[in-house]
Amino acid sequence: MPPAASAFDVTAYADETDDLQTEAFQTAIDDCSASGGGTVSVPSGTYTVGTVHLRSNVTLYLEAGAVVSPAKDEAEYTDKFVGPDNERIFFLAEDVENVTIAGEGEFDGLGTEFMRMDTPIQGHSNESASHPLISNGPHEARQGDAYLSRTRGTEGWPVAKPDFRPGPMFRFNNCTNVRIRDVTIRDMPAWTLSFHGTEEVDIRGVDILNHLLIPNCDGIALGDTKNVHISDCTIQSCDDSITFGARPDEPTTCEGVVVTNCTLRSSACAIKFGSGTDDTIRDCLFQNIVVQESNRGLGIQHRDSGVVENVLFTDIVVNSNMLPGPWWGKGEPIYVTSVPRDDDTDLGGIRNVRFSNIVARSENGALVYGSEDSDIETIEFDNVRIELTGSEHADEVGGNFDLQPSSVVTPIFANDIAGVHVENARDVTMRDVTVEWDDDGDLPDYYRSGLACEDVEGLLVDGFVGRQAHRDDDADDAAAISLVDTADVTVRNSRATEGTGTFLSLSDTEGERLFVNNDLIDAADAGDVESFERSGNALPR
Repeated sequence: MPPAASAFDVTAYADETDDLQTEAFQTAIDDCSASGGGTVSVPSGTYTVGTVHLRSNVTLYLEAGAVVSPAKDEAEYTDKFVGPDNERIFFLAEDVENVTIAGEGEFDGLGTEFMRMDTPIQGHSNESASHPLISNGPHEARQGDAYLSRTRGTEGWPVAKPDFRPGPMFRFNNCTNVRIRDVTIRDMPAWTLSFHGTEEVDIRGVDILNHLLIPNCDGIALGDTKNVHISDCTIQSCDDSITFGARPDEPTTCEGVVVTNCTLRSSACAIKFGSGTDDTIRDCLFQNIVVQESNRGLGIQHRDSGVVENVLFTDIVVNSNMLPGPWWGKGEPIYVTSVPRDDDTDLGGIRNVRFSNIVARSENGALVYGSEDSDIETIEFDNVRIELTGSEHADEVGGNFDLQPSSVVTPIFANDIAGVHVENARDVTMRDVTVEWDDDGDLPDYYRSGLACEDVEGLLVDGFVGRQAHRDDDADDAAAISLVDTADVTVRNSRATEGTGTFLSLSDTEGERLFVNNDLIDAADAGDVESFERSGNALPR
């Protein structure tokens, strides 16, 4: 419902001869705050503004039909909080409280007018060591020199940046009690809603509809921000739809975040922790979410000294697709990685992360990967179903692990792909996990096991259902479950599906515990089960 008639109508402050309404917006907001607070209304119409400063106790309300857009001239913007590419802020709230943006109107960021839409992002392919979106070093991709070669064309690549674009578009710095409600925000040329050092944030019923090829137009970015509620939103963005981080310059914590009832789509990652993980990010819940046609689904991209802990993803549908070009991500529905950003990184840890009631259809497997220096513990998949298909871009970019950004480990390297791959972690639970391969599609040769674990200490597999990728393949490295350098393992209540070759393959494992109540009737071979305590198993016929 719109507010009652407001004494602070921006049109009452505007000069009809002016092409810009920055002063009208700013004066109305300042007068409203100085009078004790209230609502600044923006009637139906089109408005162009440079930087506008939001004030305490003010609601900026866009009436139906109101469209507010950024000025094209860089001189119309503040020089504060300049972005990495010389951006300037559109709407800025700094050290204020009780500030609201609401209404039935929209903000149109004119992203397709600012960006160089006919030009793919600039940079070099592998001949000169790296593309600008590949971090600090040459890759070892399966495709060799053909990886990211422009000779294949650049359709579907991110577009090039201009000399100037506004951004972050809405920046809240050290604020308390921020509300964003019901408005439509579209075609942003850079970061959309950005929060730093802010507490008590409510974002409800907001549609963020950005272009899927404009880089850096993240939907909602939370940095060292506490007590956040995001609900009933639709977010489409080239960069991450919702992303979390913590700053390196001072001790910070991002915590108490609840995201519910949202639909997300991203050319990067729908929900991402990182890359800035210099301090603590904890106590986050994501529920009742649909991820549509995204490059990555649910991601924790840990690269720094901080800790990510106590995170629950539940009741989520994911559709993730592999994209051509220099994107971070290769279609993973679930992605948890911890590798050092650079040689100076004292790598922190990830712990207590649970994926529950997840249904995914993807063009890549789920990946949990830590470097040798990482600390990943207590990871649980519970009632997770992943259906894997081929991809029209498999030959271009598929069959690789993507660990961008890092200058310590190779950021892109060839690796066989499992339905779920876990490496360098401890206390891992796979409960009621189903992996299904699309037999009607053309599955790439690099698809191998249903579940692959390497260097895992403490593994419980309870209720796994599936087989290896290619029907009746009985190679040890393509078993339904493949375990390498893994200790303290129990496999129980699991079932080999029709077409399984070898069910279980072990290499350099120790501490095998129980292998009980497993249904292997449809497998050609039970595999390496002799070292377990066994009972109640239905063996291959």
